[in-house]
Formats: sequence, structure tokens, C-alpha cells
Amino acid sequence: MGSEIRNVILIFGEVLVCYISLIILSKKYKTDGIYLYAIIATFISCIMSLKEMSIMNVSVPIGFGVTTSLIIAGNIITQKRGTAELRTFISLILVTALVSCCFLNLTGLMHSSDYNQFANSSYDSIFTYNLRKYIAIIVSIIGSVWLGGKLYYLIKKLQNKIILSNTFSIIIIELLENITFILIAYLFEYEVMDLILCLIFRYMIKTIIGLVGVIPIFIANKDN
Repeated sequence: MGSEIRNVILIFGEVLVCYISLIILSKKYKTDGIYLYAIIATFISCIMSLKEMSIMNVSVPIGFGVTTSLIIAGNIITQKRGTAELRTFISLILVTALVSCCFLNLTGLMHSSDYNQFANSSYDSIFTYNLRKYIAIIVSIIGSVWLGGKLYYLIKKLQNKIILSNTFSIIIIELLENITFILIAYLFEYEVMDLILCLIFRYMIKTIIGLVGVIPIFIANKDN
């Protein structure tokens, strides 16, 4: 129980760092700042997707805040520049993700030297060769940012309310993102019940984080 509470606190800290960084970069450098954040967040997502945490004895991949913040960043781009600029944003994420995953996979395949074995084994234990997880994180991030931005823009055109646009887009997109990631990364590896519980826990956490993301969208929108 104590470890799960600590995990919740660490997730809260991750979300805080992500959203504060996004707000600062967006306010200081405008669209270029959001692009810079996307590069950093995408690279971190590729690393964090390799680690899992336990929630009620179910293994759940981490990186909740950093992956969700990319969807929020996409919504900010859509809010400020429209869907045309979203294509550039997604292209940047795709290139960063592919380059990151290529290097991480290559280092996982390299044979370590006998010198400084502790450091080498620690590194290898982090960057293990796991192509399914890399594909899952790339496909789920690209798909969720693209669909999220489109849905956000559509709802915004109908109601022009930031809270409404963000709420409905996050609820729908996070469900699709989590189904995509879990199926690609863990299908046939987890038991069916563990797969369902992993999906539920991940969806609940990421949806809450995404709903809080209306704050950076509001702050960024003040520059318009």
C-alpha cells in the first residue's frame, strides 16, 4: 500500500513537471516552444514506456503524464493555429520517436564489454530490446495526437468552449489510445483479466491527467 501511494505521488510530480514545462515553453517561445516540448516529451516517452509499475498487483506501463501532455500540446496547437499546423507537430513527433527508438533498440542489441560491468548491465536492463513496446508507443502517440486534435477542433467549432472541447476529446481519445497501446504491447503476453485491468487503470489515470490539461490550454490561449 505504501509503495502504491508513493507511485501516485510520483505520477503527480511527473504531471506537474510536464504541464509547467509546457506552459513555460509555450509562453516564452510560442509555437516553437511547443515543438521543443514535443521533442523532449517524445524521447522521454520512448524510455518510460519500458518501465512498469504495480497497481493492485497488476503491471501497468508508466509515462502517464508525459504521453498525455503530448495530446494536450496537440490541442494547444489546434487551438492556436488550427488543424493545418497539427500535421507539422505530428511529423516532428514521428521523426523524434523513430530516431529515439532506433537508437534505443540498437543499444539494446549491442554486446557489453567486460569493463565496468555494473554500469553496462544496468544500462542493458533499462534499454532491453522490446520492439513491440516501441511500436506501441509510436502508434498510440501519433494516432491519439492526430485524432485528438481533429476531435478537439470539431467540438470547438460546434461550441467554442475550451473545457468542453478538451473534456470530450480526452475521454474519447484516451480510450482509443490505451486500447491501441495495450493490444500492441501486451496482447498474448498478459492474461485476459490482467489485460483488461491494465487497460482500465491506465485509462482512468491518463484521463484524469488529460482533464487537468485544460489548465495549460487556458493559459496558452491567453496569448491569442
